[in-house]
Amino acid sequence: MDNSAVSIEQQQKITRAQGALVALLAGDALGVQAEFLAPQERRALGAGSLLSFREGPWHTLPGQPTEEGELALLLCRMLAFCRCYQSADAASAYQYWLQSQPFAISASLQQALTVMPSEQDFGLAALGRQLPVAMMGVHFSLPQIAAWAMTDTAITQPALLCQQISALYAMLLAKAIDTGAGIDELYQDLQQWARELKVESILRQTIDQALFMPPANYENPANPALCAFHHAIWQLLYAKSVGEAIVDSIRQGGDTGSHAAIAAALVGAVQGVDKLDPQWLQVLANCRPQEGVTGVDQPRPEVMWPVDALKLAADLVLLTPAEQLI
Repeated sequence: MDNSAVSIEQQQKITRAQGALVALLAGDALGVQAEFLAPQERRALGAGSLLSFREGPWHTLPGQPTEEGELALLLCRMLAFCRCYQSADAASAYQYWLQSQPFAISASLQQALTVMPSEQDFGLAALGRQLPVAMMGVHFSLPQIAAWAMTDTAITQPALLCQQISALYAMLLAKAIDTGAGIDELYQDLQQWARELKVESILRQTIDQALFMPPANYENPANPALCAFHHAIWQLLYAKSVGEAIVDSIRQGGDTGSHAAIAAALVGAVQGVDKLDPQWLQVLANCRPQEGVTGVDQPRPEVMWPVDALKLAADLVLLTPAEQLI
């Protein structure tokens, strides 16, 4: 990438895209570290401890991605290569990921990829992989981003409500990255989009409630995707930093890795990579779970390493869309 050819506006978009991707990866890795702790153990840990990378419960390297992070990185690479979203390519990428024998995979996602997606599955597996689609929002319209998010979600969670949640989440991320919109503007846009898209009433109610309160039940939510989206909006509105969003996500319990990743990406898209802890960037840049290396207990394919996250985000912002190459 020739930095001299990048305009100030493009650099600002890159900074926000990098902030979102690094925040997602950090939230994933940090959140998973506390996923199996008892509630009192999580609450007893200070913020400094919760934000320190260490070995994960699957004996992963510090900063090593799990489900959300790996799928986000894989989709980033696919989009950078294809220069637009294609559902067949995405589905193939997810099958490749499954065949790579991931050490962490939710039961609902495994069911969707091995047997058949269920209309009754309201899991949050699809929500965490919408950031790469959203980063394409600097090249495509918000309606197109929403359509791609819904299509991608339907691969594993075909319920209409899940598709609508993903569409709104992707639009929020895309608007934040592309324009640098502030928090109040983003929330007002979210309410407007929900009305225009005529989303289900429970989703509109959740968006309204997020202005005043976080989700009531993190441990066993009736609708995990809705809970994660509610939590992400709450963090967008009130978290002062990505670190604060991650700490609160962990202390609430439940699927701490997914909640932290999904919420942190949104806050990171607004604040940009310059506001993140530089140590996070170092940890991710040095995380190479290579097979045969001493200390690597969960080796993974190189395409799922986070070492080039900053470059991936920049590449998606600066690429020439496929439709312009014809």
